[in-house]
Amino acid sequence: MIKTGKIDNSGSCAIIVLILGKFFYCIVINIIKDDYCYVANIGDSRAILSKNNGKEIIALSRDHKPSNKYEQIRIKNSGAKLY
Repeated sequence: MIKTGKIDNSGSCAIIVLILGKFFYCIVINIIKDDYCYVANIGDSRAILSKNNGKEIIALSRDHKPSNKYEQIRIKNSGAKLY
């Protein structure tokens, strides 16, 4: 991003999804308890899961916005201050 003619190199974003199990379908509908879906969210990224041919949408991430109650708690617990 360019601000006032200078390049801003700050920030990052990524979504990583790791699916462990025999069948993805089983993970989605939670039939087999030994199957897992892990999601890591870094920065301004969003991920959703579509199932049932798009009839159902499941959020796999949430925004890292300071206005979000849970994000405020995470920021305070890390020793930072909200302004």
